[in-house]
Amino acid sequence: MRKNQQQKNKQKGFTLIETLVAIFILLVSTTGPLSFAQSGLRASFLARDQVVAFYLAQDVTETVKNIRDNNSLNGDDWLLGLNACLDPNGCKMETGQALNIATCSADPCGPMYYASSTREYVLSPGIGRSPSRYTRTMYLKEIVPDREAQMVVVVEWDSTFFSERRIVVQENIYNSVSARP
Repeated sequence: MRKNQQQKNKQKGFTLIETLVAIFILLVSTTGPLSFAQSGLRASFLARDQVVAFYLAQDVTETVKNIRDNNSLNGDDWLLGLNACLDPNGCKMETGQALNIATCSADPCGPMYYASSTREYVLSPGIGRSPSRYTRTMYLKEIVPDREAQMVVVVEWDSTFFSERRIVVQENIYNSVSARP
């Protein structure tokens, strides 16, 4: 009779070691896919931030080319209105309908503000504008007087998962209607 009772006691449930092994297997099988998902999310956030930074840099580049072209068509100095950007500290530029250019007091310029109503990045705080993670500084240097200038746009931001990040866009612009000797 005792043998029957001992056999029944052995078959009643899992031992502590069996339970711990089962929990360990369960943890290992769920941790792997979760770490892959986390690294995928991290990469997508970085890609989103890089796209926004590149568009902010491209926006300034296209605005400067537009100013250059308008100046040339009007017969003005080709860099008229961009004098603030010739400063060694660079300049900050608000593009769009209200063109605003200001010399930076420090390198880099202060943060840009995100206007949620218009979904655009602007220079000054205001109602409905919150500080963004992005700073944008543009440097302009005349290489060949009245013919060629080097434009460098630096966009920096604090990333959620990484340290401070930056994108640098450099382009040479030319005076298409330069004075001929």
